[in-house]
Amino acid sequence: MSKIITLKTGNTSWWKNIKYRREAATDLKKYRKQGFKILKIKTYCLDGPNSLVYSDYQLFKL
Repeated sequence: MSKIITLKTGNTSWWKNIKYRREAATDLKKYRKQGFKILKIKTYCLDGPNSLVYSDYQLFKL
């Protein structure tokens, strides 16, 4: 079983970056406790004034 999730993992602002990294880490920790193996696929920013950094992760259930 495999699925792909997208999480907000950063921002150009230092204090927002800390916030989004912490939220992403808690989400990934929750998936690990459920027995998923996690593989980071890519990190990207969207075009426009949005300063968020997104990351795609693939989850594997063994």
